[in-house]
Amino acid sequence: MRMGKSAQVLVYLATAVLVIVALYFGKPILMPIALATLLTFLLSPLVNALCRTGLRQSIAVTVVVVLIFSILGAMIWGFGRQMSSLAHHLPDYRENIREKIADLRTAGNGSALQRVRQAWREIKGDLKRPVATSTNRVSEAAITGTNTPVEAEPVPVVVKGQTSTDVWSIPTALGPLVEVLATAGLVVVLVIFMLLRKRELRNRFIVVCGYSRMPTATRALDEAAERISRYLLMQTIINGSYGLAVGTALYFMELPYALMWGLLAALLRFIPYVGPFLGALMPILLSLAVFPGWLHPFVVLGLILVFELISNMFMEPMLYGQTVGVSEVALITAVAFWTWIWGPIGLALATPLTVCFVVLGKYVPGLSFLPLLMGDEPVMKTPLLLYQRLLAMDDAEVFEIVADYTKKHELIELYDDLLLPALQTAKRDHLNDALSPDHLDYIVATTGQIISRTAAESRGSPVLDAPSDAHEVLGIPVEDTVDELALSMLANVLPASIVLKSVSADALSGEVLDQVQHRGVSVVCIGAIIPGGSHESRYLAKRLNGSFPEIAVILARWGLQNEKKQRELTQLPGVKGVAASLAEVRNYIVESVRIADNATSRSIEPAHPIPAELKNN
Repeated sequence: MRMGKSAQVLVYLATAVLVIVALYFGKPILMPIALATLLTFLLSPLVNALCRTGLRQSIAVTVVVVLIFSILGAMIWGFGRQMSSLAHHLPDYRENIREKIADLRTAGNGSALQRVRQAWREIKGDLKRPVATSTNRVSEAAITGTNTPVEAEPVPVVVKGQTSTDVWSIPTALGPLVEVLATAGLVVVLVIFMLLRKRELRNRFIVVCGYSRMPTATRALDEAAERISRYLLMQTIINGSYGLAVGTALYFMELPYALMWGLLAALLRFIPYVGPFLGALMPILLSLAVFPGWLHPFVVLGLILVFELISNMFMEPMLYGQTVGVSEVALITAVAFWTWIWGPIGLALATPLTVCFVVLGKYVPGLSFLPLLMGDEPVMKTPLLLYQRLLAMDDAEVFEIVADYTKKHELIELYDDLLLPALQTAKRDHLNDALSPDHLDYIVATTGQIISRTAAESRGSPVLDAPSDAHEVLGIPVEDTVDELALSMLANVLPASIVLKSVSADALSGEVLDQVQHRGVSVVCIGAIIPGGSHESRYLAKRLNGSFPEIAVILARWGLQNEKKQRELTQLPGVKGVAASLAEVRNYIVESVRIADNATSRSIEPAHPIPAELKNN
């Protein structure tokens, strides 16, 4: 028995809550595993490179792990020493800090800021004003002459216990440090075994997914590994270059501990959005304390902004080549979520973990909503997006979409790929009573404006009269103004030597036959946007062939994808072609006009052939 939609929604919500609770309370176990997996993705290319040189996998893993973690340990130790030295020398800059504070206070005197501060002090004074005490009440009784005895208020007694300095307080003090060291040790061990057993772990994951899902599981693993490895490698190169530039610039500015600030800037930049600001804050604050005046802090700020712009605008587009597949809004939301779940480590792991979830959603049907909500690929095709903005009656965005499309496509592509599909969707919704007549009228009017504007822009000059020797083709809209719009698009993409004249969609079949006879055309195009118009198109084609068998009839069934129906329509008497796009209709018309011109040129020859001897003479 299948569950209803409401039951499925409840199941999904319950599952999401259970996952969040498991992530939150499973932090001591899950966070080291996630961090080790991230480092495994980062170090796998190095291990593979060493293995290709002929080293055994165990030796390659040992070399990479010892080298990387030794470098990390040395960096952490050096950073700790530098921070200790900075804390020791900070009192030396006390006088400079006082001068900066005095400058700020002087700048605020007599200003609006000063008045606000004064008002705030007065309010705080009123709030902190003591209530009436026993002494106040005694003096008040003496003044009023009353002899009512006043009870003395009890004095609160606070018992302070002795601070324990025995040996039992040592584990409490060292608890956080032991926890950090234990987590770090667990991460190192996991990284080693994940690198050694990478293939075995991959195979086990595929077996767990099931042999029937082996292609899906393989593609998911490959895509996740490729995205995350590329992201981490490129981010390491960019952040390392950024930190080196910051450290070098601060060193030549003679800012103390310049290399430490460069290293910190590189490491913090792994944290999305927040990291660069945190990395820039400490050097700026130290420059305020170290250097006299205000020039150096602004120079430090300017340098960091320049390096950040170079990284964002030049290095990242050049090295990434493609994004990690997560939109900016989704990534910011993920950063907030993972920071709430796992703290600072979650802040650093937010991007890779989000990438894994997006990739998982691409291959697991039940999680298909994740790429839609969090991916960076367009989820709505341009024709559907145009139709949606037409429904919203948003003229500005409608014309913006059209303008962006015309920059990269020709006029006939704009009509075939953008406007005709939007009109087809509007017609279908109108027939299904999902689109009101007012909305349809608006869509028709706006599309007409787009057709006129784009046609004028494509010509680059005012509309001129057709050449006197132009071949005239008659266009017959089958049902309504939507079909008339399609024929107006066709008129704009035909060669200058062919002119399309259309009758009204309200014209009766007899009136259409009169127009054909009056104009003396040799090619007729019957146009209709599907759905609808099939019966009317067949009827008109038969009437035209019965009255004018020499006329070439072209059926334009815009949007028709059924090949069987196209073949059936082609077999109608007098029909020279059935087309589903403007490009096909244009080709049929050009070919039919060429054939008609050849037939006309042959018709002016003598009715009886000239004898051969006369030709020779």
